[in-house]
Amino acid sequence: MKIHTFIYHVLQKMQEEMGDSIKVSLQDITKNNGVVLTGLTIAQKGVNISPTIYLEDFYDAFQNGKSMEEIMEEIKDVYYRSKIDKDINMDFFTEFNKAKGRIVYKLIHYDKNRELLKDIPHREYLDLAIVYYYLVDMEEFANATILIHNKHMENWNVTEAELYESAKLNTPQLLKMKFCGMLEILKELAGEDFLFRDEEEDALREELLVENHNTADDIGMYVLSNRTRLYGAVTILYEGVMEECCEKLGGSFYILPSSVHEVILVPDNEEISKDNLVRMVREVNATQVEEQEQLSDFVYYYNAKTKGILRL
Repeated sequence: MKIHTFIYHVLQKMQEEMGDSIKVSLQDITKNNGVVLTGLTIAQKGVNISPTIYLEDFYDAFQNGKSMEEIMEEIKDVYYRSKIDKDINMDFFTEFNKAKGRIVYKLIHYDKNRELLKDIPHREYLDLAIVYYYLVDMEEFANATILIHNKHMENWNVTEAELYESAKLNTPQLLKMKFCGMLEILKELAGEDFLFRDEEEDALREELLVENHNTADDIGMYVLSNRTRLYGAVTILYEGVMEECCEKLGGSFYILPSSVHEVILVPDNEEISKDNLVRMVREVNATQVEEQEQLSDFVYYYNAKTKGILRL
């Protein structure tokens, strides 16, 4: 079954399941790097917010042998777990003075998002773009965000510079920096939750890293993100963070854009080959990272003397 046939079948089945009081529709949604996904929107009458369920992963599961009946049950389960049964008051987003305390920024690739950038306020940084979003502060919308478009900026009667100043202040406060060794990430992926610990343990860990980063992480690679691992690559812009990492790593270092959510730091030494790092980043992007999660194919370098980041 082709994906278009699959999507149409899901649409029909869901409309039959939901009945006349609920409208089921499809819409193409453009994500990061120009990736277009098909969203199934299930809207209740009298409710101003509706869950959107992306269908590409369900199609992959179908292709891998899962039955249509199982797929439909999973989609319904996602819907019932995410649906909201009441109107959401959007007053928090209608005025800049109400919204500005939760405006933050993230990094995306400039060239791959040229069409999107026409519609959103941004500023260029290396081969990247700094863009702005609102971090929703509602328990029922964990990690929900609203990308800020030109129309929002115009409605608020503010400039990109004002958005930048708010985001520069808010982002490090709302999405605190997290620095850890690659081994911790590998342990986390293996089921050992060593990444998120209390601040006392983190402080002790970071003191040990300063004293001897080689024994703290024998892989020699470190991960920089934020505590939510949501758009954490932007932590390279946090005031003082690069200098702090420089102190921990004992000098200049390479910055590998692992994804929009984190970067990998590699101390500069005679054994490191810049070409190998570039090759590694491009290979990982091509084989391991979903296109919409990719940040860049280039490697960056933080120079301890000039205290600046360069693209290599």
